[in-house]
Amino acid sequence: MIVSRVISGGLIWASLAPVLYAALSVSAKLAGTHLSVWQIGVGRFGFGLLVIPVIVKALGLRLWGKKRFLLTVRGLCGAIAFLLLVAAFQRIPLSLAMILFYLYPAFTALLSPWVTGEPTARIAWPFICGAFIGTSLILWPFEISGALNLGHLFAALASVLCALTLLLVRRLGRENNIYTLFFYLCLAGTIAGLGPLLLQESPILPGRTVSWIGVAAVAIFSIGAQLSINQALIRIAAPKVSVIMTAEVPLVACFGVLYLGEPLSWRLIVGALLIFGGGIVLNFLPTQSTPD
Repeated sequence: MIVSRVISGGLIWASLAPVLYAALSVSAKLAGTHLSVWQIGVGRFGFGLLVIPVIVKALGLRLWGKKRFLLTVRGLCGAIAFLLLVAAFQRIPLSLAMILFYLYPAFTALLSPWVTGEPTARIAWPFICGAFIGTSLILWPFEISGALNLGHLFAALASVLCALTLLLVRRLGRENNIYTLFFYLCLAGTIAGLGPLLLQESPILPGRTVSWIGVAAVAIFSIGAQLSINQALIRIAAPKVSVIMTAEVPLVACFGVLYLGEPLSWRLIVGALLIFGGGIVLNFLPTQSTPD
């Protein structure tokens, strides 16, 4: 009975996570029309930097954690990935940016041997190749946005950094609680964005009410999304959570196509299916361990 309640509770949190992450992505896209990348980043991470220590103190947990250098590296990777994704939202369609970002399961499999020492299973390679074939199918004809630009590069780099972040979480999660990991993300993100924010030519603080609403939405959805996925990971297996998280992309894509009027072609649909199909299988494949 207790196990079934834990699992059902985990499924509720896991189902809520992609909805909140989709809301975060949509908020970042809409806020990008009024705000700079640095304003959005500092707004998101600065809010988390204020909230997480309060939560950690209330729960009686350690804040600073172990292996602080790697925690800082993980925080920087995750923060830069978010900033790059926001920059991609400002340059290419929202749906396309999210599809390219969801290449991260393929990059995770590629980087795993070097970061965690876990070899990539041979059976994974066809699905890794399928994901990159899907990307080529989307980008090569240049039908989505007319031509390649920095937005495509930013989305792909964000995907690589997200994969590296997940692998570091796998290493660091054995000795640190989930709130410590999120705290370092917020700390690194605030520091990374604060310098460019102070140096930008436009005003540091938003001057319009709609801009403040955008910052608040990004910050609130960010905290909600992070806490919901953390609660899900406590209760059910990570591969199942990862598969459920793919629901974020059709939610975001539907908003982009229906509300923002973004183009939808058969190449985008087929390429997306190859990327997501490969990602779902890669999440379920067993991890190979190195021999002792």
